[in-house]
Amino acid sequence: MKVLRLHGPSDLRLHEEPVPSPGPGEVLLRVTAVGVCGSDIHWYNDGGIGDARVENPLVLGHEFAVLTEDNIRAAVDPAIPCSECEYCKRGDPNYCERLKFAGHVPQDGALRQQVA
Repeated sequence: MKVLRLHGPSDLRLHEEPVPSPGPGEVLLRVTAVGVCGSDIHWYNDGGIGDARVENPLVLGHEFAVLTEDNIRAAVDPAIPCSECEYCKRGDPNYCERLKFAGHVPQDGALRQQVA
């Protein structure tokens, strides 16, 4: 599948990579649209945001829409809570202590054809 990775400031490269394999509790989604956010522009222009820097090639894109395996259209929440910390267990994943965010190091985003 085609994947667009940021290698550093102003350095986007198109890659051919394997389709991701969904892990436990995941499904394979086909990306149909990706918005380019101001933070994506910062990543592209500066190679990072604040103290977060591109050290390994990163797939940008956290505002995206997908088609499920059942052809259902959906928007995706880019926040990925751990589901294990105190906050996640009590139903407050927005306070997750180990929250990952699609398109922000180290979590790849959606400028690719498929995501798990």
